[in-house]
Amino acid sequence: MTLGSLSLALLRVNYRLARFPLQLVEVVAVSRLGEREPMRLAYEQILIDCDRAAGYLLNDENATRRAADLKRRTATVRLLIAREHHHVQHRGVILLDEQRERFRQRRQRDAGPLT
Repeated sequence: MTLGSLSLALLRVNYRLARFPLQLVEVVAVSRLGEREPMRLAYEQILIDCDRAAGYLLNDENATRRAADLKRRTATVRLLIAREHHHVQHRGVILLDEQRERFRQRRQRDAGPLT
């Protein structure tokens, strides 16, 4: 074992110790929030970023795997949220078009025939 690999191993242990409170907060508080809650998604993004950084800087395969797993799960939730927002927006555009058409028809009816 070289001095570099020993120092990386120590840094990995320190990261796991530093991540423990974050994991505890997730288990105790964040997991009680709904999957679509903005606070939960933001907290999970912080965990993803921390684990990605640890995976890259410390060559920590466990952190890289945790980041990838959490990213997959949150990506699915974010996609569902985006689809719902798109559906609501699309429905709003349809309703607006219908209202415009009714307004146009009413204006033509009220104006009467041109003579």
